Amino acid sequence: MIRLVFVLTVICAVSSALLAAVYTITKEPIALAKEQSKRLAAAHVMPAGLPEPEKVTVEGETFFICQVDGEIVAAAVVGRSQNGYGGLIELMVGISDGKLVGYEVVSATETPGLGTKIAGDAFKKPLMGKALTSNWTLKKNGGDVDAVTAATISSRAAIECITDAIAKLELLGKR
Repeated sequence: MIRLVFVLTVICAVSSALLAAVYTITKEPIALAKEQSKRLAAAHVMPAGLPEPEKVTVEGETFFICQVDGEIVAAAVVGRSQNGYGGLIELMVGISDGKLVGYEVVSATETPGLGTKIAGDAFKKPLMGKALTSNWTLKKNGGDVDAVTAATISSRAAIECITDAIAKLELLGKR
């Protein structure tokens, strides 16, 4: 009996040590890959023809900005909503000239085939070029944004991400 406990303890200790080693080895490459993914998403949601976005942190919030002659002409920031059907949704939202330029899903666990349609053109295209001062709510709630059929919760969460990003833009003005 004692021998069995000893063997199981050794197996658990070795497994724990291996797991800790793998975590330590992969922690930095995973963080770098996530950072690169955000940089690529930021570049993708910016208007074409601008220089590569520069990463700037203001009051703990990370922005990617494009400057021309020292003036910010476009910005991208991650908007978040905890209210997705599958929980947290994060969108990289690109803004220029007071309008939405684009957005890209950074992370989401929405239902494949339904909630993932927030990344599709049917939902996205009508939002492109929409003024930041527009009514960013779903038509179902008195706004002017059409929800994805059978994915109202995901659509609402995507709009919350965009409005979160718009609110964060005020931080850039304080820098």
